[in-house]
Amino acid sequence: MSLGGKPLSASGVPIYLLCLCINASLFAAGESKNVEQQRFVPGEEVRIDINDSGFGGGHFLVYVPSDYNDKHDWPVIFYYHGAGTKPSTRLFRTNTAGKGFIIIGMENVQRTEGKMTREQYIDYLNRELASILAVKAYVYKNLKVDEKRLFITGKSMGGWLVSAIAESSAKTWAGIAIFCAGRSSIALPGSRTAMRGKPVYIGTGENDQNRPAAQKAAAYYRQLEAKVTFEVYKGLGHKADDKSETLHNWLLTGSSAKDTESNQSDKVDKGS
Repeated sequence: MSLGGKPLSASGVPIYLLCLCINASLFAAGESKNVEQQRFVPGEEVRIDINDSGFGGGHFLVYVPSDYNDKHDWPVIFYYHGAGTKPSTRLFRTNTAGKGFIIIGMENVQRTEGKMTREQYIDYLNRELASILAVKAYVYKNLKVDEKRLFITGKSMGGWLVSAIAESSAKTWAGIAIFCAGRSSIALPGSRTAMRGKPVYIGTGENDQNRPAAQKAAAYYRQLEAKVTFEVYKGLGHKADDKSETLHNWLLTGSSAKDTESNQSDKVDKGS
């Protein structure tokens, strides 16, 4: 998404260069510490610890679907957890019955405490995007990943974050899912060109305090001509429905698309 100005990062380096540095150095460090000792087994989840908070927040979870094989490439779901909780893959493992998708439980990178300026927030988004792409590269080296079928998702705090990351790098994602949250108020305007036709799922509890924000986000993405699926979980509060058939069907439809454009050079730009 083009927002004007130059791309920001923690060091002032354009985001694609920052990603290259992460993939070359942190990834190599992670490989020597983890890959030789870690086996990815179908139907099992493993925790990857890397001594750098800029790489998956220092640790992340990888769930390999029970029906996994190396005969074809697999879609990947990246999931950001809510406040006060830890990285998890449970929501999507339950919804998919543990099949069909590699699932990554993401942790946040370190950020400035308290209210951030727009420039600080964009810098933070750049580091989150660099982190998720580095994790993708890590998984890609060890498992069969379809780079045209990457989903970015998040619940509550993670959902607000995902809205901003996804808008800034829309071409990277085959689909965007936001649970129990809306669109980040500090995020810069989304691009109609980038979001047009983009599958977006927004789910909220019937009694969730964030339901109005979720509805507003759905309306916003419809204005950008995204392909929005909005679901209200009857009887639930601030909780995602892990047995939602609508979510399950949304995932299956999005993961079967073969013409989803993927562009790993997307970046967050400074707004005017």
